[in-house]
Order: sequence, then structure tokens, then C-alpha cells
Amino acid sequence: MPALLRTILALLTGVVVTFFTISAVEQLGHILYRAPVGLDWQDSSAVSAYLKQLPVGALLLVLAGWLLGIFTGLTAATLLAGRCRGRFALAIGILVFLGAVSNFYLLPHPMWLMALSLTTIPLVTLSSWWALKQRFAQSVLPPEGEQ
Repeated sequence: MPALLRTILALLTGVVVTFFTISAVEQLGHILYRAPVGLDWQDSSAVSAYLKQLPVGALLLVLAGWLLGIFTGLTAATLLAGRCRGRFALAIGILVFLGAVSNFYLLPHPMWLMALSLTTIPLVTLSSWWALKQRFAQSVLPPEGEQ
């Protein structure tokens, strides 16, 4: 398979894995923290009131989904491409960051969650990229004495 096609497919797969992971963790949150019966999701004031009373655990689960999504997506893209590329981390990290910002714009969130999210998303993106880069650099290098 040509390298460019492999890179594109790896990146697309990484993005899909990222958002599948985020969706799965958020579904877990919906199971653990059920919305009240009869909540009208079209009524923005009712949704705002519901979101304001959510426990901290529910909000942290959303953040955990975003961070886990970054790691799993970047790992999937790296495994498929055969090496860790900065453009994978950049694309996946930016997409999750923009998704979080749009989520904050559309729905009310506590200020601490916004600050924590906008800080940890870039940090997890960079640290995941660095860790995968280190891991894949070690697996490619020949063992000592065989140079």
C-alpha cells in the first residue's frame, strides 16, 4: 500500500476510534447518571437546569472520555501507520479541542471543567504523542551490538 494512502487511512481510523471512544464513555455516563424521566431535550432552560445539577463525577466522566479518546485514537492511527506522526496528534487533538469548545458554547458547564478541559486536552495530546513516539522509536531501533 502506498505510504500516503496508508497515512490517510490511519488518520481517518484514528479519528473514528477517537469519537467512538468518546461516545462509549459518554454512554456509560448516561447509564450511571440517568436524566430525569420526561426531560424535554428541546427546552434549553430545562437542559441547562439539568446540567447544572449534575454531580462532579458525571462531568469528570465527560472529560475522561475526551482524554481517553485522544489516547485511543492516536494509538490506533500509530499502529496502522507503523509509526507515530505529529500530524496524527495535531489532527486528533485539535478535533477534540474544538469539540470541547463547541460543547462549552452550546451547553452550560462549570468554569472549573472548562479550564481543566482546555488545559488537559493539549497536555494529553502531547504526552500521548511523545509516549507513542518513544515506544515506536524503541521498537524500530536494532538491539545493541547488531549495528
